[in-house]
Amino acid sequence: MDRVEAVPVVINGQAGYDIRVADPGATVQDYLDAVNRFIEAAQCYRARKPEADSCFACDLCCQERIPVTLIDALNMAEGDLGRFVGEMLHVYVEGRVVDITMGLNEAGKCLCLDSSRGLCRNYGKRPLVCQTFICCPLTRDARKLREEIVNAGEDELVRKWFKIKTWNNNLIIHEAVSPRPDPGDYPRTPFAGAVSYRQVRLKDVCTPRLWKRITEKKEVF
Repeated sequence: MDRVEAVPVVINGQAGYDIRVADPGATVQDYLDAVNRFIEAAQCYRARKPEADSCFACDLCCQERIPVTLIDALNMAEGDLGRFVGEMLHVYVEGRVVDITMGLNEAGKCLCLDSSRGLCRNYGKRPLVCQTFICCPLTRDARKLREEIVNAGEDELVRKWFKIKTWNNNLIIHEAVSPRPDPGDYPRTPFAGAVSYRQVRLKDVCTPRLWKRITEKKEVF
């Protein structure tokens, strides 16, 4: 048995998935592997493209908000995180809230998208959200798990962002409304110090309530 499984289930009459964790030491990478296996192998319902039997070369999700975790940014930056944040990401600050996402081109599509092929130019290093989002039904637990991983990972990127300054010692901000960012609003997360998803345990990212639910034995329904 794998450490994490994306289990096929039927939700409101449509084929989707749930998440089960079999090993208390399971990592975010184990979760990613499980979801990718499901996407590649499962015959699930794809709401945006019901006629499709594969997500490959479908770019319908590449024109939405794509939050980025610290590990995503480190993977794609290839050593120059400051330049990557400035050129490829979009930092939006509203009051004390900081949101860091993939940048979009003039057509409103991700800067990493090769529109001629419908594929990411950094396909092997694409963000966690891009790897785990599929327009099929998923259980509340599966949805909540993805949210908690992404939120913790993005918050850690914001913590790192406070330390990245431009040549004139300003923060990198692409869009802002009354910006008042405060490092105190972004405490250390389980992603701190990690450079790989294999170094982040799911148990450390999840709330205790969610952890209990996804580690309980469940019947396939």
